[in-house]
Amino acid sequence: MVKLRKVEKVLCIVQARLTSSRLPDKVIMPLGKGGKTIAEHVYERLSLSRHIDRVVFAIPTGARNDELEQFLKERGIPSFRGSEDNVQERFIGCIRQYRPEVVVRATSDNPFVDWLQADRQIEGLTDCDYVSSEGAPLGTGVEVFYAEGLEEAYRMAESDREREHVTPYLYTHPERFRVKRVPYHLPQVGHYRLTVDTDHDYALAQRIYDALYDGAPIANERIYAWLAAHPDVSHLNDDVEQKEGDLIARR
Repeated sequence: MVKLRKVEKVLCIVQARLTSSRLPDKVIMPLGKGGKTIAEHVYERLSLSRHIDRVVFAIPTGARNDELEQFLKERGIPSFRGSEDNVQERFIGCIRQYRPEVVVRATSDNPFVDWLQADRQIEGLTDCDYVSSEGAPLGTGVEVFYAEGLEEAYRMAESDREREHVTPYLYTHPERFRVKRVPYHLPQVGHYRLTVDTDHDYALAQRIYDALYDGAPIANERIYAWLAAHPDVSHLNDDVEQKEGDLIARR
């Protein structure tokens, strides 16, 4: 196993809310046999990582997300609550509670997040400050960085975009932070859209989970092989326009 620089704890923070503008409540919508929700699939997939010590959902304060906090509690999924609009501040609060050395940032609308790629990115942090993924289908990657780096970004960030999307200050200031992009571990898999932000995205995810989910997280190799054999399904969300967003959304 790769030895990480001065690492004692790796915390995966999954940002989640019920107030999505295009598909409200999506994180508690079911996928596959057994009725598990998108949030539960994300949690189970990230929990397979060899390097992540704890997965915590960071959700907004406010009555609208009380239901999500209760939902997670009933399923034994840890949660932390903080600012809805200043997501960077929400992450900082979570970091200060759990005190990790390394943070993995994930989002709750990615039920195909690839835990093997997350491990590769964590391992890639040995000689830099921030790691993203290169060549991964949209919705399968994460971001990895040191908690102390985000603390600095929190002190220095000035724009709403930097606060809403958590990490832009890290990867737009190469004079302060060493940035790396780790190639995807499954090259040439195609440009699939595997995030859930609209009804069409959800329809595609349902087809994959109905076909492949057997009670255990679906390996990404199986997902891509099935999509290659069913091009009609892979094109279900071709008309979805990706919102301007953060690095996870674009990779």
